[in-house]
Amino acid sequence: MKISKLMGGLAALALLSIGCSSDSDNPPANNVVIPTYAMTWKMNGTTFMRNNTWGRNTAISNLYTYYPDEEFIRLQGTGTFTNADGVEINIMIKRSDLVVGTYPVSHDTEDGVATHIDLINNANDESENTREGSITITEVNPVAKTVKGTFHFKTSDNSEGTPYTVNFDVTQGTFNYRYDIVE
Repeated sequence: MKISKLMGGLAALALLSIGCSSDSDNPPANNVVIPTYAMTWKMNGTTFMRNNTWGRNTAISNLYTYYPDEEFIRLQGTGTFTNADGVEINIMIKRSDLVVGTYPVSHDTEDGVATHIDLINNANDESENTREGSITITEVNPVAKTVKGTFHFKTSDNSEGTPYTVNFDVTQGTFNYRYDIVE
């Protein structure tokens, strides 16, 4: 009798473990729609569609000490091995700005002072300094840990002074990321 109870308990435990799945098998909380591309934009008229380094729509750790993870969320749109053209955009959202609103960006907002955006273009030898633009957060869901919005900005190899020559005009930018997700 003890053996049949033990076997019945083991069978129930096995069924429970089969019915359970890891968090990575489940969709995000609150039926969050995961976009095909977490970030899109036009740069001088050319369309770019990107995810983070790992091909996902999750925020990644900051590499820059002046944008610590405790204070900023880094949204990266970068190429993969199949579209490795050297073009990357990083949006650093200050956690205190993680609310619906528009945040101006310029040369004055870099180096961990405020929400900022940077363009990296490894296909040329010019520095890309953000000169003017804005990031608009259109939706934040703190339960599902998602942030959506739009952006536009201009870059120049001249970090200060006017007038300046525009190297890249980034328009029609969108982002849709999950943040504070451990993968």
